[in-house]
Amino acid sequence: MLVVTAEEIRRLAPMPALIEALREAFRNGCVAPVRHAASVPGGAGDRLVLTMPAFQPDGRGVVKLVTVFPDNRARQLPTVGALIVVLSETGQPTAVLDGSAITQLRTAAASALASTYLSRADSTHLVIMGTGALAPYMALAHCAVRPIRSIAVWGRREARSTATVAAVRALVGADVRVLAPNSLKEALATAHIVSCATTSPTPVLAGEWLQPGVFVDLVGSFTPTTREADDAVVCRSRIFVDTLAGAMAEAGDILDPLARGVIKRTQIEGELADLVSGRATGRRTPAEIILFKSVGAAIEDLAASQLVMRALRAPP
Repeated sequence: MLVVTAEEIRRLAPMPALIEALREAFRNGCVAPVRHAASVPGGAGDRLVLTMPAFQPDGRGVVKLVTVFPDNRARQLPTVGALIVVLSETGQPTAVLDGSAITQLRTAAASALASTYLSRADSTHLVIMGTGALAPYMALAHCAVRPIRSIAVWGRREARSTATVAAVRALVGADVRVLAPNSLKEALATAHIVSCATTSPTPVLAGEWLQPGVFVDLVGSFTPTTREADDAVVCRSRIFVDTLAGAMAEAGDILDPLARGVIKRTQIEGELADLVSGRATGRRTPAEIILFKSVGAAIEDLAASQLVMRALRAPP
């Protein structure tokens, strides 16, 4: 059985190719039940194990196992761990992939795929909210599909912001200006794309700060009780999601305002499969605000894993 490391995955799944692999996957579809979450005892609570399967019609597929241990921060350990088992059409495990690397890359690629339909084609200024491991890949992905020239990285802790700025620079190259802004509000005043990848349980993005034409990319929260954006963000936006099934089960940024009657179900105009197939229309005008909410889907893990496996099997 093959064991594929994070370094190999990043080499074998370049962002432009991964974005196109996701586009094709959402166009063709697969069998991907909504992930199952189980509570894990011990620690400070809120520990989870997530199981995410996805299969093609011939039976080939993947199963991802994800652990979310928030109390690991006190141990200076990652809060999220993951691995992916690749299965043959006969159900036999053929490879184990570093699940964290796949998750980071495919999450960012899904947002970039959405951006090709929902952001302005002339977007040059990106704001990244969050300083976790995902943040540099969000920047890399958005730079792959739009002519980004400046990136503002916002975080609550100066040391983490400084480190993330350096990590982003290393990925996007010297042609893009990357900095940590003194004021989030000021950075948002000129933003064309805002990508939120935080672990905050309560809103950190205020709708009153958004300018006309901005594309809002929410990827951090993935439970019904957590939110990154306030009510004003969703009220001002046309809304799209990665998958309706996932969003209606887990996306607190959508479920909470829906439950309180702040927005209506009809405001959710479609999912990624609708955009790539042409069933839903993306950006219509330069001035509209559009929101994309992602909670992650196993179809993305399947597409990314298959891209890596094809690259491994390709002749030198």
